[in-house]
Amino acid sequence: MIAATEKALVQQLLDAGEAGVLGYEYRTHDTFPDQFEEYLRSNTGLRTPAIWATFLGIVEGVDDGDDRGFTARARFALVVAAANKRNEEDTRHGDGAVPGSYQLMVDAIRILSRSMLTPDLDLMEPVRIRSARPIARTEQMKRQGLAMIAIELELVVPLAVFFEEPVDLERIGVDWDIPAFGNVAPPLPAADPDAADLIELTP
Repeated sequence: MIAATEKALVQQLLDAGEAGVLGYEYRTHDTFPDQFEEYLRSNTGLRTPAIWATFLGIVEGVDDGDDRGFTARARFALVVAAANKRNEEDTRHGDGAVPGSYQLMVDAIRILSRSMLTPDLDLMEPVRIRSARPIARTEQMKRQGLAMIAIELELVVPLAVFFEEPVDLERIGVDWDIPAFGNVAPPLPAADPDAADLIELTP
């Protein structure tokens, strides 16, 4: 659910760009790298506009005893980045042809605020924008002429439960992932597992 939410935040903006709503399209998009300076060193030709999403944590939650299970009030961050070879001001303001980081921030807020994202997430409330602030420029950001802004969002995400009532286990299917082949990946069950077992329990 958390990973799907990260991807849904990014996808909402990608869809808006592809539909012509923004007047530009994101050229780099992903979840936010853990070691961002190392990421920039490995991607010296980073293509912008760029966007990343990451999970910040659960601030509180409630369980009302229904099939939604624990409903988490969770925080996420969306990071947008712009670059402009002319100067640092144009990187923030834009130059009329290439959007600046301020425009990327405002557009992201306009697209995501009050959005329910994809129906598959079953959000309890629309997306709320909590804050937005520039990211202090690191040496790698300066070298690549990047201006970045982090937008903090809050979503109410139901984490669901495994079972409402105890069930009798009669059979279990097992898909095996053999590393050399690597055919088993979410969503499960895998369409083409490396090996499979069906275990049936008899009284």
